[in-house]
Amino acid sequence: MNISIALLRGINVGGNNIIKMETLRKVLTDAGLEDVATYIQSGNIVFRHKKSMKDADCAVLIAAVIKEHFGLSIPVIVRSITAWEQILRSNPFAADGRTDAENWHYMMLSEEPAADLVPAIDKALYEPDRFEQVGNNVFLHIQKFGNTKLSNTLFDKKWKVISTVRNHKTMLAITALADKLK
Repeated sequence: MNISIALLRGINVGGNNIIKMETLRKVLTDAGLEDVATYIQSGNIVFRHKKSMKDADCAVLIAAVIKEHFGLSIPVIVRSITAWEQILRSNPFAADGRTDAENWHYMMLSEEPAADLVPAIDKALYEPDRFEQVGNNVFLHIQKFGNTKLSNTLFDKKWKVISTVRNHKTMLAITALADKLK
């Protein structure tokens, strides 16, 4: 069995796309995932699955279950525990000696953006906020998340991807939840 993390975008926010985590855990277990656990109400799911299922297969399954049981079309991004741990190790803002983890955010993308689209977001326009794209992830260093222009909408539109963001504290909490399945 493999361990993966699914991130749902845009659920239980502002009274929209309401999904009860207890029900979600049950329907995902009924769909064949094992040891399904959730962290807070914003759609962070840790689970085991058959080795034959790739992350993309898990994302399709979870999205289909949510559509069937809740009637919602929710973007789902899945990362294996190995990829998740690599994301945390690869944070360039941690690597350059910064200790202000409260400003670190991690944007997971549905896919790596096409190389010709990456320059569409000019880093200089968003300073002092910063970002570094590595494959299908974006590392963000945001002074105040609620005020930044480096939003999902910007990356989704300019890079033609689907994205979802988690702060450093949430990333660590999800890692701790996944570690219990090892």
